[in-house]
Amino acid sequence: MRAALAILAVALVAVPAADGYRNPTAGKALVLQVKGMHRAKVKRNVVYKRSPKLQMDVYRPRSARGRLPAVLLGGPLGSGRTSGQKVGWAQLLAASGLSAVAFDIRSDGRLQSPRNPAVDVQSAIAYVRSHSKRLGIDPNRLCTLGFSAPWHLWATMRDPRSWLRCNVVYYEPLDFQSPALGDEFSALTYLRRSPASIPPMLVLKAGRDANAGINESIDRFQAAATELHADVRVVTDPEAAQGFDIGPRTARARAILRETLRFLRARLARPLPVTKGCATKPERASALRFFAADDTPLEGVVLGSGPRGVVLAHASDGSFCEWLPYARDLAGAGYRVLAYDSRSGSRLDLDMAAAIEALRRTGSEHVVAMGSSAGAIAALIGSSSLASQPAAVVSLSAPESFGPLHALSPVRQLHVPVFFAASAEDEPFETDARAMYAASGSPDRVLEILPGAAHGSRMLQDPAFRARVEAFIAAH
Repeated sequence: MRAALAILAVALVAVPAADGYRNPTAGKALVLQVKGMHRAKVKRNVVYKRSPKLQMDVYRPRSARGRLPAVLLGGPLGSGRTSGQKVGWAQLLAASGLSAVAFDIRSDGRLQSPRNPAVDVQSAIAYVRSHSKRLGIDPNRLCTLGFSAPWHLWATMRDPRSWLRCNVVYYEPLDFQSPALGDEFSALTYLRRSPASIPPMLVLKAGRDANAGINESIDRFQAAATELHADVRVVTDPEAAQGFDIGPRTARARAILRETLRFLRARLARPLPVTKGCATKPERASALRFFAADDTPLEGVVLGSGPRGVVLAHASDGSFCEWLPYARDLAGAGYRVLAYDSRSGSRLDLDMAAAIEALRRTGSEHVVAMGSSAGAIAALIGSSSLASQPAAVVSLSAPESFGPLHALSPVRQLHVPVFFAASAEDEPFETDARAMYAASGSPDRVLEILPGAAHGSRMLQDPAFRARVEAFIAAH
């Protein structure tokens, strides 16, 4: 218990407050300074709890109108809303087009009883949601951002809600436990309890944290998240100590803050609508929305159910409509199928990796990645990049290269069964299929060269070939 308490005790020491200041005074706290961040509009001294009296300040862009998504800023015990760190973050968020809520957290919590600060976070969230119109906040698009202490996680991960879009964690212990508390207040416990439904998480780690136990807890949390396919990303500043968001002003620290803003803006944006006429109304209602590792928003439709899944990636300049008829057939055969829209750029491999994990989170543990043309190279490279590769990969007319993507090296890293296919008169794809088959590191690989010139998903119009593909999927 002493060791566990020591971890949390270090975490509860407030990060240096830097310079407390009031808008529009120039700020000095954050390593990242953005034009206009010191001219946010602020609604000050809003009492969100009367006993004990706790207050919040709400920051908005100066020219903003209507309700905006909001980030609630947590922190250590006694972390006031006017600390330089919180004010700096609130201003930065407002300059990025979001609302920010900096709120007090009482200082009378004890290590053995963290319920008080966790309740304060819950009270702040409840107040923001119930007074959202007056505060100019969208109550259905909220995230939290916390530093040093995991009060915001204990308040939001126990009972995940759809309006809580994400949690951002700066150098916090994530699996704190003690005999006095059991596992009631462990973020790792909540992760294991409901890995598919916890809000997406971005965890920022200080490589040279003074308390090694905090980083060890983050590592354990990350390992569990990877195993459970939870939506968790860990980013490390290897040379930084705790509090690196307020100094020293290194390029790496500034890059991490920019990534944090990108992550928050993406999760708090309005969901992409599914409007394509190829999908029926129930299929559009089944839309699955997810994000690539670079925070690109993605969407697709999910058909069918069960533990066996197939992810379908379309050719360049296409959409999930290319795959929808076949997706319906696969769903009728007992698979859960995700047909998704890739980005318009070239990093299609990031999209496929994210799609595989997104389908796994719906309950399909065994997933086959399948692609057509550019979608096929995405399936090969995206699958090879995952710590837990899919059950198998089906590549229909994959090019060996597509923009910055090159498949020969990644296919050497694939250790799962791979089905390579191309048509004999479809060059350079026939030559590329042979080269990738030869380079593949999989002990269970198949090469099919069809007569004719059919490309990508059109190859499935051949009944005999389609039967062989489906037999491969069923076998793996």
